[in-house]
Amino acid sequence: MDEIKVPKGLTNVIVDQTAIATTDATGNLLYRGYKVAALVDHSDFESTAYLVVNGRMPDNAERKDFIDSLRKYYGVSEQVQEVISILKEKDLMRSLRSLVSLYPYQNTESDKLMLEMAAKFPEFISLSYRLANGLKPLSPIDGTFTERFYHLITGKIDPEKARHVGMLMILYMEHEFNASTFALRVTASTLADPISAFTTALATLKGPLHGGANSEILDFFNKFKDGDEAVKYVDEQIAKGEKVMGFGHRIYKRLDPRAQQVKAKLKEIAGDSKVLQIAEAVENRMWERKSIPANLDFYAAIYMDTLGISQDFYTPLFAASRVFGWIAHYKEQLVGNKLIRPSSEYSGPTGLKL
Repeated sequence: MDEIKVPKGLTNVIVDQTAIATTDATGNLLYRGYKVAALVDHSDFESTAYLVVNGRMPDNAERKDFIDSLRKYYGVSEQVQEVISILKEKDLMRSLRSLVSLYPYQNTESDKLMLEMAAKFPEFISLSYRLANGLKPLSPIDGTFTERFYHLITGKIDPEKARHVGMLMILYMEHEFNASTFALRVTASTLADPISAFTTALATLKGPLHGGANSEILDFFNKFKDGDEAVKYVDEQIAKGEKVMGFGHRIYKRLDPRAQQVKAKLKEIAGDSKVLQIAEAVENRMWERKSIPANLDFYAAIYMDTLGISQDFYTPLFAASRVFGWIAHYKEQLVGNKLIRPSSEYSGPTGLKL
């Protein structure tokens, strides 16, 4: 068979089919055929997670069973808490990656194991942060997945803010063959277990080009006293040929609808704040000069800060959302699986002699 040359980074290359998510011709992100904008406004995190994992919206009984299935896996053993306390790893993504890899799970059957892993993400994240910083673990509360998660990362009980966190987590839940998902599918294609595949996916989130940038964007905004100073910085970066954080996406060339939805929610809860004014000035300048739209991370950082969430948790929150997309992709990869093993074009020397 003749080899096919493709662009570096697989830009615009279709490598497989998926029924989980896509972006339609008008720029709407769809989960299983439903517009994500509608899911944010009319669904909730648990129902959307069920949809992504199982391929259909749940009825009331299915939603309850799904929530109960997650709930029975809540909690982390004292022995594991002791290990976390000894490690005192302040890099939450390193800690999360290690805990997901090493945790002694109850289940061996893949579907149950993956739900158990997803259910433990919030506590892995909370315990890693608190024990590394000399804080006592928080006693988990009853409530929805996002109410519980919000409490574990802020120490506060606030159903309304937790609802807003749930909206953001829906937007982060799934996005086609992104870096973490494709890495997971490569690992799954070897028939490796879910633990190995999820660890692979988590490793990609250490890089600032996928997920890892959202924890740095708030610092970027806080450098500027006003929009004029921010616009001047943008012009300087463009003149130097440097990137501006929070801009550009492989899929969205004119508008990232997720970013605009978060901006709209921000205005609902925070009004026209100073940081939002700066963000909009940067967004407008980047579009004026380079025609590059703001991506989801650009406004998500302000959104999480407004909800009282520390920057330490920004990328872990991404992971705790995307994990349900990973479950769906792991399952889908194994249907008609074929090992993902591309070829390469050698560009090194030949004919060398000792």
